[in-house]
Amino acid sequence: MQKLVEVRKRAATVRSIRSVASTMATVASAKLSRTRERAAGMRVYAERMREVIRRQQASAASLGIDLVTLSPFMQPHEGTRRVLLLHITGDRGMCGAYNSAIDRLAVRFVAERIEAGVEVSAIAKGTKGAKTLSRRTKAELLESSTWARAGVTAEDIDGLSERLSRAFLEDEADEVWCTYTRFFSPMRRYPKLVRLLPLSFESAGSAAPGEAEAFVPRWFYEPDLTTVVTELLGIFLRLQIEDVLLESYASEQGARMITMEEATERADRSLQELTVAYNRLRRELITSDLIGVLFASSLREEERSMSGREA
Repeated sequence: MQKLVEVRKRAATVRSIRSVASTMATVASAKLSRTRERAAGMRVYAERMREVIRRQQASAASLGIDLVTLSPFMQPHEGTRRVLLLHITGDRGMCGAYNSAIDRLAVRFVAERIEAGVEVSAIAKGTKGAKTLSRRTKAELLESSTWARAGVTAEDIDGLSERLSRAFLEDEADEVWCTYTRFFSPMRRYPKLVRLLPLSFESAGSAAPGEAEAFVPRWFYEPDLTTVVTELLGIFLRLQIEDVLLESYASEQGARMITMEEATERADRSLQELTVAYNRLRRELITSDLIGVLFASSLREEERSMSGREA
């Protein structure tokens, strides 16, 4: 009887876990469907912005102007003594290896930079990442924040953009890096390390001086080239931050959806096994009771027959 009660309690626990896992998978799927559209659109928009800046780079080069000298966002500092890391993870677990994979990348990056004699400070987006940086690295944790219920918000993007650009422009950091998870599908996501500042773009191509004027259109700027390019690069920095936040959030929701769906399937298998075990124990218990009843009945028949013979 005790085993039967234990199996029944175990089945009730697994049924409760299955309900929670199924609900979390549904919620993660709904959040992912909204975020992946924004992430895909932002990826295309950011690439178009890169093309615009490359054209400006080529146009400036045809005029004998180095675009790097026009904006402080592109000007590298003399030497790399201080590095600022933006580390993006989730606030909670229950999403497989999502947090641990990006945490390993951040820990390795911090260890390599400190070993090279570079001072490392960090800003954490997500509770899990903040705990990892505090416990497993020697980086100075400047700030940490959690995710809003709505996911990636304009306030988060503007705040991080302003904080990172101020740190670079005011010489708090010579370089700004970011560890995030790039989203491809719920099953495919990869941790990545990218440099946010100083900004750099691929070469627009090497053409002969005569060919540059033939293929690169001339642009006329108002008020001037420096102001326009600086504004454009500031917008591009904000786009990069929004991109890494959206990619990370979509990766987290995809990982949680897959993990919770697998947990639901395991709970279903456990419930099936527990149901079979429960039915087997009940059959054994019923069989034992029947054997006991039959044995008692046979004893009474034997007693009656013995009393009849004595009489």
